[in-house]
Amino acid sequence: MVRGQLPGLRGRQGPPPRPRRAGAEAREVQAVRAVKPGLWLVLAAGLVLAACGRTPETAKPPLYTAGQATAPDQITFLLPGALTTADIFGPANDWNSARHLVIEYRLPGMRGEPLSPPLDILRAATQVAAYANRYPRARINLLGYSTGAAIAIEAAGRITDSQRVRVVAISSATPFPGAALALARGIVGVAGTALREGTLDRQTVWDEYFITLYLGSGWRQSSEKRAIADAIRRSFEGRINTPGDGRGRSQSASLLAWTLSPEALASTARITFFHGENDPVFPLPQVRRLAARLNAPVCVLPEDGHMVLLSRPDLMERVKRVIADQASPCG
Repeated sequence: MVRGQLPGLRGRQGPPPRPRRAGAEAREVQAVRAVKPGLWLVLAAGLVLAACGRTPETAKPPLYTAGQATAPDQITFLLPGALTTADIFGPANDWNSARHLVIEYRLPGMRGEPLSPPLDILRAATQVAAYANRYPRARINLLGYSTGAAIAIEAAGRITDSQRVRVVAISSATPFPGAALALARGIVGVAGTALREGTLDRQTVWDEYFITLYLGSGWRQSSEKRAIADAIRRSFEGRINTPGDGRGRSQSASLLAWTLSPEALASTARITFFHGENDPVFPLPQVRRLAARLNAPVCVLPEDGHMVLLSRPDLMERVKRVIADQASPCG
């Protein structure tokens, strides 16, 4: 839902600085198009049908790099979530070096990618794995945020010698019915926000719902978080936009029917989850169940919501230590 790396907001830090715009690549927040409640049901049905009836499509793998390494010791894949780009991973974009290659995955409709073919989780995972398998001696790091975490988990099981693979799943999506339940919660959340605000104006509604995504469920019960919400409103004023052009459907339909594949379950990759305690999209108990199936630890981020890469600017430093085996996963 976010384009670009944006400042974190914690109560102890005070109001965030207002980021400067930078032309066509200005850092901006993109939220799902708000529609009337009746149309949400049509949208939900359409997404389910799209997920169940998808057909194979051939396309150039949307994998890009600015790196120059030809024989890297280490390759890091940046796998963003719906309506975000690799910018969400902040400093990881600059990890390129003579021995370290950073690869960006672009979702349909983002940074010039066509909307068709739509995202297919298993196809994307296969594309990532095929790229990684070109470098059989390299350490492979798969950093996935939200939907991107599902791609990372599936890709890990398709990479040869998966013991060389490190997966960091941040605000991870969960297998069926996880995304379907997330859609239902989103409908309720948006409707509740509209009722509280007394308007169906989509910009007003989504400006407010973004705060729930950022701070997590129940933020209105805390005076401290209400103050942080005011800072968020000021920081993101005029920068929360609807995606339009069918991007939400193109990027999310496949996730509705995703289940863990045999390859993912058989993987010996080292997987670590980072998840907000109050994530309103994919609740923590669901992620704990997923992690248990993958024999992976869950590092809980207290009081955080879904957008932990924004609310915790230091998170990528923790991630870097984890993939380098320099620290215990949740230490």
